[in-house]
Amino acid sequence: MTRMTLMLSCLLLLLVSDSVTGATLRIATLNCEFLNSRRIHMRYGLEFDFDGWDEATRAARLAESSAAIAQEVRAINADLIVLTEVGKRADFDVLLNLLDYPHHALCRSLDRETGQYVAVLSRLVFTDVLPQVPGYEFYDAEEDDADSEMETGISKGLRVTFQFEGQTVHLYGLHLKSERGFSEADGQRVAQASIVRRHYLPLLQAGEHVIVAGDLNDKRGDPALRRIRGRDDIGPDLIQTGSPDYWDDESQRWTYQYRGVRQQIDHILLSRSLRKGIKASAHQPAVQVNGRPATDHRGLIVEIEI
Repeated sequence: MTRMTLMLSCLLLLLVSDSVTGATLRIATLNCEFLNSRRIHMRYGLEFDFDGWDEATRAARLAESSAAIAQEVRAINADLIVLTEVGKRADFDVLLNLLDYPHHALCRSLDRETGQYVAVLSRLVFTDVLPQVPGYEFYDAEEDDADSEMETGISKGLRVTFQFEGQTVHLYGLHLKSERGFSEADGQRVAQASIVRRHYLPLLQAGEHVIVAGDLNDKRGDPALRRIRGRDDIGPDLIQTGSPDYWDDESQRWTYQYRGVRQQIDHILLSRSLRKGIKASAHQPAVQVNGRPATDHRGLIVEIEI
């Protein structure tokens, strides 16, 4: 082999290597803050049960807020983005028609109180869509009363499967029980985390790529996060991209602010098979609606080099 041929071979090898390792998957999650016609008034500081708007006013406010969220989604610019607190099909279509995402999925919501759904927008084709994460789990509504036992399912969640660089990835988009309800809500949220853990664990044990993303309504290290990651069982854990290991500035890890306290309740958790090349960041909303940010949460973005 001549020196020139050797140099050309090395150059070709470098180009091929770059094409393999340079593929980056950009995943995000964003809470859209009551972006549904039933509760759109919540975005404007009104009470949960407010009914003083007619249908035309609600439609106008939904269109206004959807336009702001659409700008936010475009700024995030993810390959796949999990959206929480969106509305039913007709409401979601208002947002969808403002965006250029060729593929989408909407969960089968059981939340009759808020009318909220979870959706996934994608630039990649789905090979499978599970519109509801199945299963039930018992929990104690009162921690010190065994007779208060109740059961729960996943009221707002779905799973989509897609191919990236020839590899199969399973993405769970979730919105777990909110903090409203205090100890009962805490127990229900942990139970929901158990359902998700039980559902994805066989995929993880089979060596599949798994991502869990959305508004999990618990902070890093809280019981529901520990349960959904697998920190309190003997199965393989999910990676917490909110870990300081993946942040240049740890003070920016928050996604939600309540009464001046900043905390991360929106999460993107990854199987260890996706650990290499993780880079996480929080996206600061810049769009304003009536003097307010586009949503009360900050979008969370994780880039994964595969």
